[in-house]
Amino acid sequence: MLWRVTRTFALGTLAVCGLARASLVYDFNIDAAGGIDAFSFSFTVPSFIGDGQSPAFTPFTVTDGTHSWTMINDLTGFTSGLPTACFMFDNGGTSSLQPPCGVGVGAPPDGALTLVLGVGVPFPTATGEYTLSGSGLFDFAGESGTLETSPVGTLDISGTAVPEPRTSIGLFLIAAACLGWKLRRQRA
Repeated sequence: MLWRVTRTFALGTLAVCGLARASLVYDFNIDAAGGIDAFSFSFTVPSFIGDGQSPAFTPFTVTDGTHSWTMINDLTGFTSGLPTACFMFDNGGTSSLQPPCGVGVGAPPDGALTLVLGVGVPFPTATGEYTLSGSGLFDFAGESGTLETSPVGTLDISGTAVPEPRTSIGLFLIAAACLGWKLRRQRA
C-alpha cells in the first residue's frame, strides 16, 4: 500500500513540474501614420522571444481605409551593428521577410511591415512598455501603386516567464528520495 502511495506521489510531482509555466503577452499598438489607420494585435508566448523566431499569432489587418492587407507570416530579426531588434510581418504572396530586419513587396495586392525597437534595444527580457518605429510597404492596383509608411507605436509585454520553478524541482527531489528509500527498505 505504501508503495502505491509513494509511486502516485512521485508521478504527481513529475506532472506538476511540467505544468509550472506561465506565459507572456506581446501587445502591439500602432498609431495611424502615412496613410494607414491605427491598428493593434497581440500574441502569447511561453518565454521571451529572440532572434529568428516566428511566434504564432492571429492574423491582423492593416488598412488605409480603402485597401486592406492581412498579415499572416512573421519573423523576428536582430541587427548586430546597431544593435536593434525587430518584428517583421507580411501577407504572403509576393511579399517577403528579409532578415535581419527588412521586408519586400513584389506586386499588388501584397504588403509587409517591419516594427523595430529603439536603436540599441535588443530583444526585451523584462516585462514593460517599449517604443516601436516601423516601415511598411503596401502595394495596390491603381494610380499610386505603393503606399510607403513609417508608423510608430508601443509594444507592451506583460505576464511572467517561469523557466523552471525551483519549488517543483525540490518536490521532485523529495519524491525521488522517498521512492529510493522505499525501494531500499523493500529489498532489505
